[in-house]
Amino acid sequence: MKNPRLCPGPFWIKSQNKEIKGLWDKGCFKRWKHSELLNDDWVFGSLFHYHIKRDSATGHVTNCKARLVVMGNRMKEGKDYEDAFAPVLHATSARVIISLAAADDLELHSCYLAQAFIQADKLDEGVNGQVFITLPKGSNEEPDTVFKVLLQLYEIQSRARALHLTLTKWFKSQGFATAGFEDSIWVRKAGGEYEDCLIVSAHINDSLMACKSLATLEKFKAEFLTRFEGTDEGKVSTYLGAELIRDRINRTITFKQSVNVQKILQTYGAWDKPSVKTQLEAGVRLTKEDSPTF
Repeated sequence: MKNPRLCPGPFWIKSQNKEIKGLWDKGCFKRWKHSELLNDDWVFGSLFHYHIKRDSATGHVTNCKARLVVMGNRMKEGKDYEDAFAPVLHATSARVIISLAAADDLELHSCYLAQAFIQADKLDEGVNGQVFITLPKGSNEEPDTVFKVLLQLYEIQSRARALHLTLTKWFKSQGFATAGFEDSIWVRKAGGEYEDCLIVSAHINDSLMACKSLATLEKFKAEFLTRFEGTDEGKVSTYLGAELIRDRINRTITFKQSVNVQKILQTYGAWDKPSVKTQLEAGVRLTKEDSPTF
């Protein structure tokens, strides 16, 4: 793929159209005339957020994504939404799952949720129980048209909470329970429909799924992707932008961020400098005056 920054038109317009079409196909909007709004209805703007996805191992561009986001920064708590809190998977907890997979030789797979937030059950909130938006400038719509939001869109303040509640409800229906204080990890003990123990974590649209039996894991993923729209990413090779290298014989898993390290070193002119095992002598304390300038 060519550098999308040098030829933004074809790549980004295609991504915008794909995003809007996907939202329409999923029933996220309903056209509404501005003149039919109630006096206290509030209409929020929207815009596209652009993101370049790169391969964690090579740094090559793999996709140009355009995401429609609501200008939720103008929403007010207690009026437009009730609560925005949603638990987030701790990095330490994710490392525990990965460590367990390495130590016990578990299968470690992942599923990706497509447009994750709009798959959440909509919460009963908003002025008059409704949220209205306008599409970004350039959209081919009549001037008097606004859109009633029927599903959770990105940047609606309660979107993450709605997704978490939806996931938790489904996992509980499948016999899972949360892992102690970690509300973003669900565990199902062996027995019944699944012959082996399953461990699943969620970080918005990314997930980790660990199980001793590949057959059990494949069966669970099929059930999961029947309820939620997404893709089976298979064995975990990247996680949150880091490359994951697994040695099942020696039961080790290593994270690498070679591309990011190279980019940082090249940015600050240190890529061609000789490497040293110890960057600083023991006991040396730096001050503000020692800070380099670039």
